[in-house]
Amino acid sequence: MTDFYSAPQHRFPVPSLRVAASDGIDDAQNTIILAYRSESSTALLEQAIAGARRENAAVRVVHFESDTTTAPSAGALSQTKELADRLAEADLEFEIQRADSDVASQIIDLAEEWQAKLIVMPSKRRSPVVKLLLGSSTQRVILEAECPVLIVK
Repeated sequence: MTDFYSAPQHRFPVPSLRVAASDGIDDAQNTIILAYRSESSTALLEQAIAGARRENAAVRVVHFESDTTTAPSAGALSQTKELADRLAEADLEFEIQRADSDVASQIIDLAEEWQAKLIVMPSKRRSPVVKLLLGSSTQRVILEAECPVLIVK
């Protein structure tokens, strides 16, 4: 008899969210999480690089287009390559992940898994009504993260 209540058995492996990484990323002792929205200011990446240098840490990036909890989307491949090039030029160990269906949970889970020293995130002005209807990944991360969160305009 089939047990319909047990955990589902996956027929195929779950694809990795990792789209780019440096060779030594898995050996990094310290981690900074960067939530990178494609239209973010250059100050966001600069602050993440400065924080990584200050903490002697690797940078783990979640790259996405929007920060609503209802519709995150992955960043363009060309932007991912540019981001990887900038992190490599900064001589940092890094990993870039595409966005999962819930960006906030992905960021929080990465921070917990790697015991992040800092999360660096972009801010985006929204009306209270839009926040209520669509949610805000940034707001959720600020409230739920165990480590400091730096918000950059």
